[in-house]
This record gives sequence, structure tokens and C-alpha cells, in this order.
Amino acid sequence: MRLKWKIGLLAGVVAVVAGGGTIFSATQDATWLKTRLSDAVEQSTGRHLSIGTLHVWVLPFPWVEAQDARLSGVEDGGPDALVVRQVRARLSIMPLFSHRIAFRDVSVIAPRITLRRLSDGRADWLLTPPATEPEANTSTTAARMHWNVGVSDLTVLQANVVWDDALTHYSGTFGLTKAAIHGLDGTAPNLDIQGQKGAAGFSLTGQTGPFWPLGAQLPLQLRLSLNNGGHSIGLAHVDGVINAPQAERKYDLHLGGSVGQLQDLNVFFPHANLPDGQNLSVDLSVGGSGDAPQVQSLHVRTGRVDLGRWLPQAALTRVVVDAPTPADPISLHVDGQMGDQPVGMNGSAATLGQLALMQEQAKAPVDLALTQGNSSVQVKGALSAAHSALDVQGRLDHLSFGTQWPDATGLTVAGHVESDKTQLLYKNHTVADVLHGLTLAADVQVQAMSWQGVAWSQVQTHVALANARLALDPIHAVGNGQQQVARFVYDLSGAQPQVEASARSVFLPLAVVQAWMHVAPDMQGTVQLVGALSAQGDTAQARSASLAGHLGASVVDGSVGGALIRRLLGPQVPVKGQMPIRCFGVHTQFADGVAHIDQVGLESDFLHLRGQGTVALATHELNMQLAPQVLLGGASASSSLHVTGPWNSPQVSMAAADDGRVGITIGGGGDEGSSCAALLATAREGADGPSPTTVAKKASKEQKIMNMLHGLGLFR
Repeated sequence: MRLKWKIGLLAGVVAVVAGGGTIFSATQDATWLKTRLSDAVEQSTGRHLSIGTLHVWVLPFPWVEAQDARLSGVEDGGPDALVVRQVRARLSIMPLFSHRIAFRDVSVIAPRITLRRLSDGRADWLLTPPATEPEANTSTTAARMHWNVGVSDLTVLQANVVWDDALTHYSGTFGLTKAAIHGLDGTAPNLDIQGQKGAAGFSLTGQTGPFWPLGAQLPLQLRLSLNNGGHSIGLAHVDGVINAPQAERKYDLHLGGSVGQLQDLNVFFPHANLPDGQNLSVDLSVGGSGDAPQVQSLHVRTGRVDLGRWLPQAALTRVVVDAPTPADPISLHVDGQMGDQPVGMNGSAATLGQLALMQEQAKAPVDLALTQGNSSVQVKGALSAAHSALDVQGRLDHLSFGTQWPDATGLTVAGHVESDKTQLLYKNHTVADVLHGLTLAADVQVQAMSWQGVAWSQVQTHVALANARLALDPIHAVGNGQQQVARFVYDLSGAQPQVEASARSVFLPLAVVQAWMHVAPDMQGTVQLVGALSAQGDTAQARSASLAGHLGASVVDGSVGGALIRRLLGPQVPVKGQMPIRCFGVHTQFADGVAHIDQVGLESDFLHLRGQGTVALATHELNMQLAPQVLLGGASASSSLHVTGPWNSPQVSMAAADDGRVGITIGGGGDEGSSCAALLATAREGADGPSPTTVAKKASKEQKIMNMLHGLGLFR
């Protein structure tokens, strides 16, 4: 070590003697070096370099230390692309005679790197030297003589990288524990970059061509390894060359990668929420130039991928996508499951070359089939950025999306769909985008359908979508021994979304309706709906405030939970579990954000209930008049109650009866005959419907009824 120190000292003395006092004083003048460094970087990259403090030492060997160095970003006034707390480097003396600033063993400590791409395509990683203008004055040229900056080896320690891409709307951050690049001044620099994201890490190794300054070619041979907790979770590679990287950038690259479990990548992309997917691999080659690289070949393979997040109980079991050349159709083979039933998709969709030319109005043929055994639904037509048109026709024997959706047998569909906004829909495909971008006409028929215990047959509807207005009109079905008719319209053509729905004796599972209303599943059975409703607005509050129309709902031979009875009649009512009811009916008018309940009632073996009132839709505030009647053999006990307060915590109090008196009426009307007919007629608006089954009179229930009377406060 002492010998190396002496050699360094001797070299410094020789350099000073050979170069004279000019070079010695120049290297000691930090302002001189800062100015030339900033000029050299700006001439090479088009970015401004600022340095807070700079120290230069000649002995025992020449070296430089800079603090608070900043490289400007692509956006004027935006964040700096590079902020460095400290930089250390060895400085070569002899290149100064040739107006070159050559650094060796550069160490960058704790930098912050910001990589941004703006919506106009400008990016922090695209360095563009400023255009040179010829200098007419030779004396001025001498004064502004160009200096080059060279770096041989670079080591970065404890870096923080932030990236934000406005074109893809992706952003994130990660750390670099160490990044070493050797041979930067040569033709094949070596890279060894180690990074960290939480408990996971990555390693990027390989070689590139010279990239500062960029040559005529930029060869790439890179390997990416991903790990989590020390276990490998994925690999990727890039091989090939980018020709004319500073001009049109012509690509000739081969890329590939594989991951054993897709969810392992969530540690690197915490907001991606990737699904459970196994054994995914992608292999592709890229050509083309500029900002429009083109895929020349594509091969994709996957194992099982869970789709339950988007489609209940659905999964892909195998996916194979192949396109050997840009002229070959993209072949697609998908095996999957919906619940316990196997489904598949097979066929072809355009070519890679046609997809690349979509922006130039080229048409790409599509021929795909959704298959299930020997049955299939075929989609055939052409896609293009200017105009796309597809025909859909076929039959599936069975289709099930889980208990949240109906189970269909014998599904037949025939329709046609068109779009003049294919490219826009590819980039933005929300419900609003789809409704504004498509025109659709289709006839759908289902031989049989069931949903949580409710069954229909001969289901059919016509689906029409035009000018952002979707209509299922009419919807026909047979169920519960009668014809059922409904209509549904969702209209986005105006300033606010509008919804219309009408039903004439439509039967639905009560649990489904309660889920739609976001209320507790207090009742069980099948509900019959009759009425017509309309609403507008893009929020739930707006739709509630504008809800208008009328609706009747009725249930026969169902049950009601004790929690609902106690909520309406008081917390002391001794009803536990589910109480069987012969009938339930309610008829409501909606206007000005209020549900006006004309009549509500239910009947069980020992409890009859009638009432009316209002519910504020925004606050769920109740203002109800209820008249419970408890039956006891040939007699009865009844009273009037006033229910106020919010739905989830109502207040129950005694109210005046029709004659103005507050109290209890005992005796009379105690037979157990049913008055369900009048209740159901009002709820059904005169439509037909099933009648309650006759329930045999139960014996030995006096104690239970007395408990009910005590719970209602009728006896103390």
C-alpha cells in the first residue's frame, strides 16, 4: 500500500511538471471544473447539471468529490431526473490536455432517480443533445471549446427510484441496494444491478453496447431474476439490438419470461392485485422502429388462472396463444371452467401485422367459438379502428356463473354488434365507454332457468343498444304457473344516467332482492313484483332522490326473521329465528326522495300486522303507523303503534286508534281465518298470483301467544 502511495505521488508530481502550472491551477479551481462539467453534460444530453460544492485533489492521486449534484428532468420546472447527495471519482490528468474530463471508479451515494414519461411522450430517460449551430467567430469558438466527459466504472449505492408513466398510467417506486456498471468507456459495458421492493428483490445482469454517447447500435443481452425471501419466483431476458438508437430506433429484440405463481408479483406491484395464476410464460420478438415497435412473433402459455374476481366461480385451466410470424393469424385455445362445467374458446383473431396497422384502418378478421361439449356460440366478423362488425350466433347446453347469477339450460343467442370506436374501446372499456361505443341487436332465449330456488321456462328477450341506450324489452318467461313480463332500460344518452324498470308479475328470489336493496336478509321465500320505477343520476344518493313510480311486493308461504319483527314492534317481542308467514304484502309510491307506503302487512298463525307510513330514502327515517293483532283461540288483542327513527334503530311507542283512544282492544276477530286475499290484491295491483296454502290449526300455543302480548306491552 505504501508503494502504491509513493507511485501515485510521483505520478502527480510528473503530471504537474509536464503540464506546468496551468493544469495544476485548473484542477484546483473547482468553479472551472464545475462549469466545464455542466457544459459537457448539457452538450451530450440536453439536460442541465448543477453542482452544489466540488472539491478537487491532485495528491496523493487526482480525485474529485461533489455534493448536492442535480440533473434536470425532461419537463421545464418539473422534478429533477437525478438528485445525488455525494459523488466521488478518480480524475485522470492526461486527458485534460485533450479537453477531456475522464473519471474512473465513480461512486454515487444515496441518489434519488425520477423517471417520468409525460402524456406527450417526452421521457426522462430519452436524452436529446441540443442542436449545434455553426460559429462564425473563431475567437468565440476558442472560448467555448467543447469538452467531453468520460466515465469508465460506475457504482451506485442505496438509490431510490421513482417512476411515473402518464401514457400507461403506471407508477411506483423501488430501491437499488447496489448498481455496478463496468467498462462504460468501452464497447460492451457490464451491468450488475441489485434492487429491493419490500421483502422481495431483483437482479439485472448482462451487457449492453456503449450508451453514452450512443453509437450506431445498442446491443442488449440482459437477464432479470426475481426472488422473494430468497426463493426464485420468476425470470426474464432481453436479447438483440436497437439500431440507430438516437434516430429512428430500429428494433430487433427477443424477449421472454416466466413466473411460477402470478400472485408472487404482487410484492413488486402492490396495487395490481394480480389473481391466482400458475405457470405463466411469454415469448415474443419485436421489430419496427420509433415509438411504434411491432411484435413479430408471440407465444403465451398459462396453467390455471382464477377469474372469480371478475366472473364468480370461473377459472382458466389452460391458455395457448401462438403467432409465429406477423402474417400468421393469432391462434387462441382456452380451456376453462364455470363452476363445475367445462367451457372453452378456440379460433383465431387477426394477425400481428393487422393489429399493428389497426390505426391505419386495416381490417382484422375474427373467428372465435365459445364451446361446451358439442355446442358452441360463434363470434365472426372483422375488427378495425374505423369500423368493426361481428355476428354472434349459436347455442350452449348449460351456462352457470355461480349462485349469485341464474343457472341457464339451453341458451340460444343470435345477434350483431358494431362499433366505430374500436381503438377507443381497447384503451377505455368502462360500462359508459362500452354503451357509447357499441351498437347491438340480439335475441336471447333460454329453455330453462333457475336461481336460488326460483325456476322459469321459455325465457326470452330482445337486447338493443344504440346511442348509449341499452334496452331489454320485452323480457318474457313462464314461472309459478303464469306468464311473467318485464322491461329494463339503462340510458346514458343524456346529461345524467337514467334507469327504467317495469314488472308485471315477475317472481324473484327474495334474498337477491334484499341484496340489491342492501338490507339484511330478514325474510325468506319468493317475492312477486309488480310496478314501474324510474330514476336518474350517477350516484346512489341522486338516484334515491329522483326515484319515481310505484311498486308492489308480495310473498306467500315464506318466513320473516325475529330481528325484523322486533325492529318494527319493539325489542321485547319474543320471536326467535324465522317465523313462518302465510302472506306478506307491501305497496309503495315513490316521489321526491320518499317512499309512501300505502299498505304493508303480514299474517302468521298468531300474528296479523297492518300498517302504512313513509320512509325517507336518503336517511332511512321511518314514520309508520302499525296495528299488530295477536290471536288467541276465538279472541284477539290488538293495539296501535307509532314507529319513528332510522331503519336500523327505530323507536316504537303507543299510538291512538281510529277512535282516538290509546290502549288495547281485546276480544272479537280472534278466529284464525286469513284475510290475505285483500292484502295480496293491493300488493299485486290486481294481477294474478299464487294463494297461501292452508295451514292446520296448532294446539298448545297459548304460552307463546301470551309471551307475544307481554312483548308488545299489551300486558304487564
